[in-house]
Amino acid sequence: MVTMKHIVLAAFFSAFFAANSSAAWWLENDYATGSNGMKRDSLTLFTNVAPRLVAGANAAFYRNTAGYNDKVYSFRLPLMYSGDKFFVSLKPFLYPVSGQIRSGAAGAKAYLLTSLDAEDDESYLNLVLSGAWASQSARLWSGEKSKFSETAFEAQLEKSYYNQFFFQASAAGFIRPAGVSNATLRTPALDHSEMAYLGTFRPVTALPEWALSAQVARNMKPDFDSHLYAGYSKISYRNARAANSGIVGLKLGLNDKSTLDLAYNLYKDEGAAWKNYYKILLQVFF
Repeated sequence: MVTMKHIVLAAFFSAFFAANSSAAWWLENDYATGSNGMKRDSLTLFTNVAPRLVAGANAAFYRNTAGYNDKVYSFRLPLMYSGDKFFVSLKPFLYPVSGQIRSGAAGAKAYLLTSLDAEDDESYLNLVLSGAWASQSARLWSGEKSKFSETAFEAQLEKSYYNQFFFQASAAGFIRPAGVSNATLRTPALDHSEMAYLGTFRPVTALPEWALSAQVARNMKPDFDSHLYAGYSKISYRNARAANSGIVGLKLGLNDKSTLDLAYNLYKDEGAAWKNYYKILLQVFF
């Protein structure tokens, strides 16, 4: 749902939204922590403004003592519409320029999910297409500032079998102006997970070139109100070492009005040590 909705299969979100469409509003708190003193927290309020239309407001921050001693704040205003066989969303985002890192960003992401082969409510094939644009004002190692824009495009396929097994594959590509590279940027603010699914809990401020991801999940109902899921991502960066990222997690239905998502992320830049990250996501409906 909105800022971190691709951690689990997007199909989970579609089913969960439909099941709780009567809720007037709900809260989502997404917290992650891990290596290098990384902390990230995101709080989102959603409300139904029409039978098929949902609006939200989000505030978040991250901090990584390896390069970002101060907190980097960001804000979002997601808007989502659910049709009979499609789902669309628009998410504007803003990273205000902070005093310490002197970098900021602004942009938006548009997202479309449509059914390709809906056999019934429990077995389906979905196609997801998304595009994002962002403008960054980033600090350089030379002490100067650089302003540039980035564009991302992503395609995903999601397959469900009997609402028990879920599979997803995605590919994303990033375009940025010539002359801008990870070697020259000192403290860029934008987390590129805003623009496409990268399969990691850590903020990805380095400039990606492309990302490939695969996910599998198992619905444990009716025995248990839970989902088990796992995923792997390969991220290629511009002028920097590529990375591998793996995620395993468990999404639990605590009761009729709340869910809890617990997950672990193992991340490694090629030639570097493994990094460990942990996530807790709580949803409460009112």
